[in-house]
Amino acid sequence: MKNLKRTLAFATALLLIGSMSACGNNGSSDGDVTSETTETTPPKELDEEDKAAVAEVDIGDDEKLENGTIKWLATYDLNPEKGKPKLFALELFETKYGGNVEWIQTTWENRYNDLSTLVIGGTSPDLFPAQEFDTFPSKVVDGMFQPFDDYLDFDSDLWTEGTKKLAEAHVLGGKHYVAPVATDSKCLMIYNKRTIEENGLDDPAELLAEGNWTWDTFRQMCLDYCDREEDKFAYDSWYFETQFILTTGVAPISMENGLVKSNLTSTELERAENFMFNLKKDDLPLPKSEFDWTEQPQRISEGKTLFWPCATWCLWEADLSKFGEPGEIMFVPMPKDPEADKYYLPANMDAYALCKGAPNPEGAAAYIKCKLIAEKDESALAITEKQYREDYGWTDEMFEMWYKVREMTDANPVVSLHMGLSKDVSAVVDDGLKQASFNGTDWATTRESISGLTQITVDELNKQIEENY
Repeated sequence: MKNLKRTLAFATALLLIGSMSACGNNGSSDGDVTSETTETTPPKELDEEDKAAVAEVDIGDDEKLENGTIKWLATYDLNPEKGKPKLFALELFETKYGGNVEWIQTTWENRYNDLSTLVIGGTSPDLFPAQEFDTFPSKVVDGMFQPFDDYLDFDSDLWTEGTKKLAEAHVLGGKHYVAPVATDSKCLMIYNKRTIEENGLDDPAELLAEGNWTWDTFRQMCLDYCDREEDKFAYDSWYFETQFILTTGVAPISMENGLVKSNLTSTELERAENFMFNLKKDDLPLPKSEFDWTEQPQRISEGKTLFWPCATWCLWEADLSKFGEPGEIMFVPMPKDPEADKYYLPANMDAYALCKGAPNPEGAAAYIKCKLIAEKDESALAITEKQYREDYGWTDEMFEMWYKVREMTDANPVVSLHMGLSKDVSAVVDDGLKQASFNGTDWATTRESISGLTQITVDELNKQIEENY
């Protein structure tokens, strides 16, 4: 039983890597705004053995859909790019349900404007991506999404422990407005093993195995490594600050008893922000202002930056040379808060929202069911592992660590819903959480500038929830 559970959890992690890769690569599209349907491109076909494995999957008593087409509004396509592997779940959807995905292309900046136009115009898409944690709660209250409960059984055994927890975090009035099909770590600490060895540092993976990968050992490692005169800094990227806060177990914005709650004045946030303020004071993070506020991932392979905190999509690219040569690249989860009662980790999810007025909610539910089935199908593990070894160069060591991180994240996931507030307030909160690390601004000053506006917004949103849900 232990091996079976390990295999299924391992499969879930691998499938999540595939299901979200397009988002990571295209989530900041700067192309022209369009909501026109685009033609799909030919995928890299599964071989006959893999297709046979798909054909043998049991989907229960379901029959092929009368309407197999589901409309997907996003910055990225669920169909693979030319020459890229087709996901097991998509092959299952096409084979078992006669389904297909019609992509309605949008841009990051205008995706909600396009969605609103389509919903109001009576030409709604079916599904919209929810992994950015910005569909809920304000966009639900604004009438852009409808609950899944008439089409999906959230008590079904198809859901894992982690996906059930995340589904329950997106409930209004007892209804589920987000369908998470897989869990992930929101942030990995990617590093180069050669850099660790050459600088005489303890390997973070070994510290994790010893139960000693904490804020304190992380900080000491950064102090031992960094040297401005030698152009050596501790970490870069845009993913560290908010995810570090979540290791306290308290999110900046959360749901409690069906209502939105601001935790900006909590002692946990203050402690995390003060820790990051001291990192900045000691000149440890890469000074982004001196690099034109542009990420410098190539410095990892150059041995000039110690950590690259990022979501898993950073490891989905064909060329990982910016992080190092094959066999040099490794990662661990965020370090543990030594004062927290558990090892809390920031959670990500492969998740979907059902658009208001969706023309084919049954088809949307069938696609989600295929995603859930694929996560628990052992043949999917072999197919996905083969694809990502060949396409992205993952090693046994990386797979083993990813299984461990996923298991830890499932146990104590923490998410913040601040990006689900109105756009102007979410931006203020998100920017404020980063000021200690980016600009060395003390948390008391930042908190004073953002907490009042945030609380007013939360109170107004809760009033709407109480009146309508």
